[in-house]
Amino acid sequence: MGALINCIGTGITYHSMSVFFLPLKRDLGVSSAAISLLYGAARLEGGFEGPLVGYLINRLGSRTMIMIGTTCAGTGLILLSTVHSFLAFFLVYVFIVALGSNAGLFHPISTMVNHWFIRHRGLGFSVITASGSVGGMIMAPLLSFIILNYGWRTGAAVAGLMILAIAIPVALPLKRSPEEMGLHPDGRASSDACAKESNPGKPIAAERSFSARQAVRTLHFWLLMTCICLRLMVTVALNTHFVPLLVWKGMSEGTSAYLLGLYAFVSIPLSISLGWIGDRWNKARLCSLCILPIIAAMTGMLFLQSEAVLYFFPVAFAFIMATAPLNWALIGDFFGRGSYATLRGIMGIGYGAATFVSPIYAGWIFDRTESYSIVLLTFSIIMALAAFFFAALSPPQTPPAKSGPRRFP
Repeated sequence: MGALINCIGTGITYHSMSVFFLPLKRDLGVSSAAISLLYGAARLEGGFEGPLVGYLINRLGSRTMIMIGTTCAGTGLILLSTVHSFLAFFLVYVFIVALGSNAGLFHPISTMVNHWFIRHRGLGFSVITASGSVGGMIMAPLLSFIILNYGWRTGAAVAGLMILAIAIPVALPLKRSPEEMGLHPDGRASSDACAKESNPGKPIAAERSFSARQAVRTLHFWLLMTCICLRLMVTVALNTHFVPLLVWKGMSEGTSAYLLGLYAFVSIPLSISLGWIGDRWNKARLCSLCILPIIAAMTGMLFLQSEAVLYFFPVAFAFIMATAPLNWALIGDFFGRGSYATLRGIMGIGYGAATFVSPIYAGWIFDRTESYSIVLLTFSIIMALAAFFFAALSPPQTPPAKSGPRRFP
């Protein structure tokens, strides 16, 4: 059920928003940097709301937050179809659509996965991520067709109605944790439920259980946060500029939208495969290896004129995007289930700021140079740093056990 919600929600609000980029730029009469500001501000808002959303998930539960958030996102997209100025679009998109999608999709769904799985946490996160890719594979070409033939306002309205019609009813039967149903993580008996939890590759004797305060006092937390921030800084900007980047290289908008669908399609088996491998091998080093294809693709777009590199780009992008579930699983692997929502919310401040800057930087550079060359060079360097830091990651030592029951949001 969480996968279905993520399929429609993330498929629209994340994977398909690039198809709106050029139509919005033309219709509203603004620069690439201005459109990038929309997406960057949405990420910044999502980052700073992270700690509050984590607190609300702990208090209200994931199901309630999903219903509230998807209602806001769907309603906001419908409202977008009525606006006629950049300021109005900015206010509705950032403070209704983005607020709703950040609060109702990313945080609560990942929190639920972290509570339902220990040994198979990587695979669980991968299935959720793959569901978003399925949504992107379907919605990006569909919305592109609607936008090119009927306008971006019709596309926004259709997207909003789909979220409201699917996400809210599906969220109703969701449960906070397996314990609420008399079950245990991974479907195991009580004695086995915490017998093994994967670290970056090898099972350990008992489930880790850090409080939020204990976690933020470790170097491992801040290094993991740095890795995630560097990766997201590039992937969010590339996702935002996916279609404009390919158009700059000579492709049509329609073909670029289909390549956006190709990236989503390729990332489906990749996400699930990497999740399965990550539950058996070192997740952090797997993340490091999967960064290499996107570095090769970006440098290839810089120095090669072959059209083949343009078709390699979505495949390479699928590799780096398929590591997202491993990133989120590492938080649970390192620090356990009890404080997951809070820790992800704290990290959200860092990656919110990073993903605010990067899309705007890319748009600003393009406005001034009419080229993405400097952007691709910068992002290649950032990705190389991310690969190095992921390779250096290791799990923290397990803290002393605490007595008393644990609460699961």
